[in-house]
Amino acid sequence: MNMELRFQGTKLCANKDDSLTVAGYVNKTGQLSEILGTTKKFVEKIAKGAFAQAIKNAKEVDFLAEHDSKKILSSTRNGSLQLREDSQGLYMEATIVPTSYGTDTYELIKSGIFQNMSFGFRTISDSWKALGNGLHERTIDELELFEVSVVKNPAYSHSTIAARGINLIEKVEIPNLAEDKKEEEKHKMEKIKFRYGAYKSEVEVRKETEIREFNDSFRDLQQTSGKEAVIPQTVADMIVEKLEETSPVFAHTRKIASASGSVKIPRETAVGVGMFVGEAQNLSEEAMSLGEVALNQKRAGAYIALTNQLINDAATNMAEYVTNLLAKRTFKAIEKSILRGTAAEEFRGIVPDATIGKFDLSLDATNEQLLDVLLDMVLNVHPEYLQKSQFIMSRPFYNRVAKLKDAAGHFYVQNGIVNGLPTYTLFGLEVVVTDSLEAGGTIGQTPVVLGSLVDGYAVMVKQGPKMTMVQDTDHALRGSVGFLFDVYLDGAVYNPDAFTKLNVIA
Repeated sequence: MNMELRFQGTKLCANKDDSLTVAGYVNKTGQLSEILGTTKKFVEKIAKGAFAQAIKNAKEVDFLAEHDSKKILSSTRNGSLQLREDSQGLYMEATIVPTSYGTDTYELIKSGIFQNMSFGFRTISDSWKALGNGLHERTIDELELFEVSVVKNPAYSHSTIAARGINLIEKVEIPNLAEDKKEEEKHKMEKIKFRYGAYKSEVEVRKETEIREFNDSFRDLQQTSGKEAVIPQTVADMIVEKLEETSPVFAHTRKIASASGSVKIPRETAVGVGMFVGEAQNLSEEAMSLGEVALNQKRAGAYIALTNQLINDAATNMAEYVTNLLAKRTFKAIEKSILRGTAAEEFRGIVPDATIGKFDLSLDATNEQLLDVLLDMVLNVHPEYLQKSQFIMSRPFYNRVAKLKDAAGHFYVQNGIVNGLPTYTLFGLEVVVTDSLEAGGTIGQTPVVLGSLVDGYAVMVKQGPKMTMVQDTDHALRGSVGFLFDVYLDGAVYNPDAFTKLNVIA
């Protein structure tokens, strides 16, 4: 077995009730390490999703003291070790087996002598970038996780590793990447993956470098006639960032990655109930039928063309300008598809889903009747989903709701600021205003959807995002350059109980 070891100074904390329970982060994904390597230097990060896949594939992962296989503190084998990847990275919770060394190790953790984490792994897939000045950046996209360890120091014991029959990899082979940007792009074999919010976790220096290179590349357009150039991933990820900033509907859906191009997720269609039984009597099995929702890849994106004159004379940040344009055009199509999609090339939308419960509102309803219906919608959502639910309203309908007042003259819609952005709430729930729902001024329209997107709507992402700069013959003749952004995904309701909607009637 070949294994690499990595240390990260994340703090491991002991439970205050002396239950031999500890918890903490093993590794923060998306964050660059300290400079590694001996003769050739590199920095390294673990891609988001890599740990989640490794945990899924692993048969067993042990929690060790100082990488010593004779000192197993807990294991996924019996559930005493729980591993998961969240938005920050690989998080562990362990209940240490109360052996003599287990108790001793717990006391060392509790006292703060042992508080740092390390993990042993084998790289399955990685990608490299030349940063210049002899420094490279490595991204580990896929790995096999063997063990996690609590350690006192980042120095590892060679004798301990040797005793396990493991060949410890200390020298990582770095591909021969050219320092020149064009050569780097030519030989680059990086695997493009959809990484939700990935660009936010990039070190600012690297992000600024890629954006600067993107801006500088505009000056060489005359040399790219008849060719296509893949835009740096950081710039493409900026569009996903802006998609989620401008479309809370897309941001709150459940994201599911797929390598095969399709995925099936369960859809509960009948639920049994538990029961009380007498002594020595059997529990009868209640029928439970699970349907399924199949998601297949659909292509979404946008294309724009800019003149060379605009590019050459532009005093603005072109990466910011282009990504803003593409994000605005793409999010409108995706958001509308999530809410109202019906066409074969679109998602299956929430509004057309006949299995979702609905409330009727008369076209000439009074404000009191409107408030009653909105409150009934809230009461109809299961409490399990309500805390993560949102009102999604068309702008004309929101304008009406925003003017409603109680007997004391207070507006029902409350305004506030969250993370520097204005927010609206109704009955304590966030209100999202969208142009993708109907106005509600005509019979048969649905101007309001209420529910928890993360609990009820899934978006499968096959490939994305990718952004390409095109300078073909037609563009050359017109003195312009094209920018194409596309992503392959699909979406559908997988839990209709998480939603309800309002329908306008006569």
